[in-house]
Amino acid sequence: MKPLNLLIVAIQKEYLALLEDSLGYAGYKFSIRQVASKQLAIEAFYESKYDLLISNCLLPDGKITDLANVLGSQLPCLVMTEGHCPVTAERVLAVTETSYYINCSNKLGWIPALENTLAKWKNNARKKIDQHNQNHESLYKKVLARCEDELASDSLSNAFSLLLEVMDLSRIYLYIKNQPASGDAQDLTLKIEVTAPGVPAKHSGKTIKIPGFNRWNALFDAKKPVLEPSANMTGAEIQWLSQQDALSLLAVPIQGNVGWLGFIGLEDTLNSREWTQAEIGLIESVASLIQKKNTTSAKTSRNSKLLTSLA
Repeated sequence: MKPLNLLIVAIQKEYLALLEDSLGYAGYKFSIRQVASKQLAIEAFYESKYDLLISNCLLPDGKITDLANVLGSQLPCLVMTEGHCPVTAERVLAVTETSYYINCSNKLGWIPALENTLAKWKNNARKKIDQHNQNHESLYKKVLARCEDELASDSLSNAFSLLLEVMDLSRIYLYIKNQPASGDAQDLTLKIEVTAPGVPAKHSGKTIKIPGFNRWNALFDAKKPVLEPSANMTGAEIQWLSQQDALSLLAVPIQGNVGWLGFIGLEDTLNSREWTQAEIGLIESVASLIQKKNTTSAKTSRNSKLLTSLA
C-alpha cells in the first residue's frame, strides 16, 4: 500500500493522536504535514504534493468552505469535528455531518469515510481528465483541419501561428537537413520560426548544431519525438536548452523516403510541462501533412528541396 501523504489543518494535538493511532491500527503507512490555519494550508499545498487534506471544521482565519473551494478541485478533503462523547467524556474526532467518528474504543469506525472520500475524488478526477482529453481531441481535430487548409495554401507561418496560440507555446519552428542528404546530419537550417508576443526569436541563425545530436538523430530515425528535459540529456544539451530560455521542448521529425528530412520544434519558456499524447499526436499529424506537401511539391517541381513551396 502506497503511504498516504496527509495535510492536516488546525487539528489539536490530542485529537491528532487519535487520528494517527487510528491510521496505524488500520494498517496505513502515512506521513503528516500539520499546519495551523487556512492560509498556511494553501501555502503548504503549493510547496508539496498531498493525497488527502484533513481539516478541522473550525479554522482561525476563515470558513472551512473557503479552504475547500480553493483546494477541493486539486485535493480530496475530509472535514473533522473535535468533541467529547457525552457518556464517557472520551475525546471524539468525528467526520462532519456523518455518523463516522474516532475514539479510543472505536479506532476503525471512520475508515470507510476515509476510503470513500479518496475513491470518490479519484473517480471524479478520472472523469474530468477523460472529459478534458475528449475536449482536446475535438479541438485538435479542428486545428489539424485548419493546418491542412493553410498548408494547401502554402502558408506554413499561418499554421504555426495557430498551433502557437492553441497549444499556448512560446516558440514553434521548423529545421531541415542541409543538402546533400549525405552531408553532416547535425547541420540543420532554419526554415521558419514563430514566437509568442514578448518572446524573442532564438533560432535566427541560418544553421544550428545541437550538442550531442546523435541522441536526437537516433530518435528521429526511429520516428520518435524528442521530449526535453529528460534524464538522458547531456550537460551540453542542458546548456543549449538553457540558452534558448526554454523550460520544455518537443521536437517531432518529418519523415522522407529515406530517413528524416527535418523536425518541428516547440518550446515553452514559462512552464516545465509534460507533453501529452494528444499534443504529440497533433504535431506528428502536422509533420505528416508537411511530408505529404513536400512529396507532392517534389513530384511537380524540378527543385525538390524540402518545403520550397512553403512560406
